[in-house]
Amino acid sequence: MAEHIGTRQLYPIKGGYYVPAETFVLLQDFDEQYWPEIVSIVASYTNGYSKQVSLTEEESKVLLAKYPKKEKFELVIDDRMQRILLALVERSPRRIWEIAEIVEPPVQKGRKIIPSPLLRSAIKKMNGSLVMSTKSEVEITSSGIETITKLVGAAKIAEVQKAGAVAKAARDHDLQMRREQHLTSGML
Repeated sequence: MAEHIGTRQLYPIKGGYYVPAETFVLLQDFDEQYWPEIVSIVASYTNGYSKQVSLTEEESKVLLAKYPKKEKFELVIDDRMQRILLALVERSPRRIWEIAEIVEPPVQKGRKIIPSPLLRSAIKKMNGSLVMSTKSEVEITSSGIETITKLVGAAKIAEVQKAGAVAKAARDHDLQMRREQHLTSGML
């Protein structure tokens, strides 16, 4: 079974389907017009995802041989894309507006941050290393982690992951304190 890359269980795709993260990553290799057929093949082969969440590499080669794969292109990672990947190594999944705050000077409309179309297109170009859901959340895949590790080195990745773990612990502690404060104020 493939490693689960995300925290949410299902991804919505065109056609009203919801698929596990591993199947969503598998679909990225094919054009969107074939997705409904591929989803039905995967669902029937995995017995409605009860046996496994996606096809193994060998199974997908055999079962999906008739569908042409998308052309793979070499990913050119500039400074902006490197910052996107590092932000996602630190915490994944992440809302696109949070990445916009980190990566670019954001356009603000009142108190709402609007990510630029350039940021969205940069994320879409990184197909395979990032997964973007319809909820404007972006997740990094294992191939994305490999790519950024080659670029910046394992030490930097470990440092970013550690910073992400510290920030997560601080957020969890803050949330717990708020819950306790809310409970105590409710008891008065």
